[in-house]
Amino acid sequence: MKAKDMKEFTDSVKSYALQEGADLVGIAPVSRYEGAPHMLRPQAHLPEARTVIVMAIHHPDASVEWGSEPNSNYSGGFQIGMIPKLDTMALRVARFVEKQGYAAVPLSCTFYWRHRKYKDVNYDHAASFSHMNAFVAAGLGEYGWHGMVMSPKYGPRQRIISVITSAPLLADPLYNGESLCDRCKQCEKACWGMNYKPEYLLEPKTISFSIESKKFEYANVNRWRCFWGEQCHLDMNHLAKQENLGEQEIYDAMEDGVKRTGVGGAGYMCSSFKYCMSEPVRQWDKKYTSGPRRRKTSLSLSANELRNIILEKAKACGADRCAIQPISSFENLKDGFYEGFRTEDLFKTFRWVVTLGREIPICLSKDGLLAQKNDTAFSMARGRMMAGILDIARQFDDSGLEAMQTWGQSGFSGQAAKLAGWADKFKYPAEGQSSCLTLESVVCNASLSEEIISIPGELDDIAPQDIVSSTVGRLPHVDLIGMAKLRSLEFPTGKELQKLIPQGRTLIAIAVEMPERVVELAGLQEAECSVSYQYVSYHATKEAFWAAHDIASSLAAKGHFALPLLELDSSAIGRSSFYGAKVPDLHAQSPFAAAAGLGILGKSGLLITSQFGPRQRLAFVVTSADLPEKKIISKEPVCPEGCVACAEKCRVKAIDTEKAVEMKISAGRSYPVFERNKVRCEWARSLGMIAGEGSDLLGWKLPALPIPDKLDDNSRKVARDKKDPIQRLCYCNPNHSDTQVERCLQACPLGRAGKRV
Repeated sequence: MKAKDMKEFTDSVKSYALQEGADLVGIAPVSRYEGAPHMLRPQAHLPEARTVIVMAIHHPDASVEWGSEPNSNYSGGFQIGMIPKLDTMALRVARFVEKQGYAAVPLSCTFYWRHRKYKDVNYDHAASFSHMNAFVAAGLGEYGWHGMVMSPKYGPRQRIISVITSAPLLADPLYNGESLCDRCKQCEKACWGMNYKPEYLLEPKTISFSIESKKFEYANVNRWRCFWGEQCHLDMNHLAKQENLGEQEIYDAMEDGVKRTGVGGAGYMCSSFKYCMSEPVRQWDKKYTSGPRRRKTSLSLSANELRNIILEKAKACGADRCAIQPISSFENLKDGFYEGFRTEDLFKTFRWVVTLGREIPICLSKDGLLAQKNDTAFSMARGRMMAGILDIARQFDDSGLEAMQTWGQSGFSGQAAKLAGWADKFKYPAEGQSSCLTLESVVCNASLSEEIISIPGELDDIAPQDIVSSTVGRLPHVDLIGMAKLRSLEFPTGKELQKLIPQGRTLIAIAVEMPERVVELAGLQEAECSVSYQYVSYHATKEAFWAAHDIASSLAAKGHFALPLLELDSSAIGRSSFYGAKVPDLHAQSPFAAAAGLGILGKSGLLITSQFGPRQRLAFVVTSADLPEKKIISKEPVCPEGCVACAEKCRVKAIDTEKAVEMKISAGRSYPVFERNKVRCEWARSLGMIAGEGSDLLGWKLPALPIPDKLDDNSRKVARDKKDPIQRLCYCNPNHSDTQVERCLQACPLGRAGKRV
C-alpha cells in the first residue's frame, strides 16, 4: 500500500472509531511487542498481525470524584456503561476493518483473566492481551507508579480496548511529552489495602520494560490484594492486615467471615485511581473533593445545545423516552444513600436528573417460559441505556460541566419514572400491561429545563411490509434479515412456538456476522485464547437483538403485537457469558433462521448461510403483523459431500455421522442433520467441563468427571459445585468467564470462504 493510501486508510479507521464514541485512538505496530511474553503478543492472537488499533473512552470526572466513598467497596456511578460501550465499539471497528479486506481480532475490554500463571506468562492475574501495554505502545500515554496508564488529557481516567489487525496502518509515535506521573505517591497514601508497603510488594519491587528505548516502570503490586476488592468485593476494612496474601488466603478470609460488601454499579473502585491525576492537568479543590481534580476546558453551551446533546445520545442508544427533571424533586431519596457518602453535597452540586428509557415486552422481565429463556435480552436492552447515559455524561464532562451516571441503589430512575408518569411500567408493571421499562439516569449541573420527551424509533417511518428490504440499510450493524409465516414452520419446536405465541403470524430472523479469523483461530493460536470468540459471540448476538428490538418497536408503534427474542425453543440450553448473561443455543435457533430464509441447516444442525457459513449470531421477532414472505437467498449453500469436519472436531463425540435425520423446516424444505447427543453437547458447550473446549485455556481447573448419561438440575449443580474455586467462591458463578468454542462451528469449511489481504 502506498504511503498516501496508508495514511488515508489509517485516518478512515481512526475517524470511524471516533464516530463510534472513542475519545482517544492510537495505532501500535507489532514491532513494539518484541520483549513481551510470546503468548501475549499481537501475533500470538493473529499470526499475520501488523498493527493494533487502541481506543479509549474516559470516565466522567464526577463518577470518579464521587466514587470510592466511604471506601473502595462503594463505587457509586463509576464504570456504569463503560463495558457495553467499549465492547460494542471494538466489534464495530473490527467489522469495519474486515470489510476493507483485512483480518481483525477484537478483544474484550475486561472480564476475562488468567488469575494464575499460565505457561510462559509467569505472573498471576494476566489478561490474554494487555490493553494498558497497547495504550502506551500506541503513543497514548505512559504508566503511572500504580501500574495504571495515564494520558495527558484524562490522567488515569480512561478505559481501553484493542483490535489486532493485519491492516498496514500508520503507527503513532510513542508519547514524548512532559512526564504524566511525578511520583507524588498519592496512590500509595490512598490505598485501603496499603498495597504499596515495601513488605507487601512482590520481588522485584518494580516492573520495568522498554519500548523503542523508552523505559516504563511501576510498582510490582501483589495483584491478589487488588483481587480482594475488585473481583471478590470483600470488605476493604479487613485488607490492610492481610500480610502474605494469595489465592488460599482469600478463601481463608471468606471462611473466617469476611463479607462481600460491594455497593454501586461496579461494586468496587480503586482508591489509588481516585487519588491520581496527570501532573500537567492536576488541580485541587478540597472543598469539593478530597482527591485531585482534572483541569479541563469549559465550553459555553446554550440550554438548547445541551438539550440537543441529550436527544442525540438518547436516539443513538435507542431510547424511546427522556425525562429532564430538577434534582430538588428527588430529595426524598436522601435517606437511601449509604453512610459515609456525601449525600447533601451531591444534592447541592447537581441540579438536574436526566433519565433515558426504553419499553421492553413484559414477558422478557417477568416469570414465565419465555422470560426464563430470554433473560439475557433484558440485560442487553439495559446495557444499551447504560451506554447512552455514559455518552451524555462524557460529552457534558468534556464541555466543562459536571455529570455522572447514577446507580440502581440510589433510586433516581425509579423516582424519575414516578414523576414522569411512567411508574406503571417501571419494574413492577400494573396488571394488564404488555410492556415494562428499563431506565438509566445521569445527574448533572447543566442549565436545562424540565421536560418529558418522546423519542421516535429509528425504524418508525418504515411500513411493515418493507421491514426486510429496508432494515439492513438503516441498521448498518446487521448483515442478514429474513422472514417466514409462523404457520409454515413444520419442525417440532416451530409448532411449539405457534402454541406459545398464538397471536403470532410472522417470524423475522436477524443475523450478524462473526469476524472470520476470530472463529478460525479461537483456542488454536499461539495465545491459546478463546476470549475473542466468547466476546464476539455475545456482542454479535447483542447487535442482532438490538435490531430485533428496534423492529419490534416499529411494528408495535403501528398497532401490531411484536416480541423481540433470542431463544424460541423452550428446551434451549445457552451458555454463560458476560456478568450472568448467556449466549443463546445456536442449535436451537438454527431451524427458525433457516425457515426465515437466511440459509440452510447444515449436517451439524447449525444454520449455514451463503455469505458466512455458520459464522453468525441470531435474534428474532415474532409479530401479529401478517407480512409478505421474502426469500433472501437466491442459491442455497450446500454442505460438502462426505464432509464430517463438525463431528471430527467435537471433543465429546456428540455428533453421530452414522445417524442422520431428515429435518423438515417447511413445505418443500428439509435437510439431513447428524444425530446429536444433547447431554454430551451441554456438558462441553454449556457447563464447560471438558478440556480443550476453551475454559481450561483461561487457566480454570476442570474436575475429572465422566460425562453422564443424562442431566437434570441436580446433576448440573453437582457438576458446577466441582468447578474452579475462583469461579465458585470469588465470582459466585461456577461458569464465570468460561470461554467455550463451538468446535463444530469452527471446523466447518464453509465458514472460511472469505478472502483476506
